[in-house]
Amino acid sequence: MPHQARRSAPQACGERSIRARRTEGETLEPCSAEAAYTVFCREHWPVYSRYAAVVTGDVPTGQGMAQSALEELRTRWQDALRSASPSGYAWDLLTAMAAPYRTPAVRSLYENFRATEVDTLILRHRLGCSADVGGRTMGLTSEAFELLRRTALMKAKQLADSGAYA
Repeated sequence: MPHQARRSAPQACGERSIRARRTEGETLEPCSAEAAYTVFCREHWPVYSRYAAVVTGDVPTGQGMAQSALEELRTRWQDALRSASPSGYAWDLLTAMAAPYRTPAVRSLYENFRATEVDTLILRHRLGCSADVGGRTMGLTSEAFELLRRTALMKAKQLADSGAYA
């Protein structure tokens, strides 16, 4: 896999820590968009790199994959900003990039549960993210995150009780 491990998120438009906000239909100016991208990367890098390391089973591979996903996001940032949820848009990029490199155990989870359910389980139970952090990471409300997580746990219990997933 051609990912090179790096230990920090991509940087853009200097070192400013500006939170750019947009109203419906408004496009950010290039530097504001770059500043928003930089802030996004700084906020999401820790979870992205840890998530990718868990699903691939390798820290350097996970870090490289998270780096690649954030670099791809840079080229699509305006589209992400116009989407209903830039975090959800970015999460979809990361999880799609990680899918072919999942460990067999992780792949099995994704075969038995909805992808969003598995993602909530990984974020909450492997990475220790709260519902607020996990929800923000995936572009969901904390309530939606928690509902998906509980649904996955109920399904896991049903599978275990039936002996189908022992």
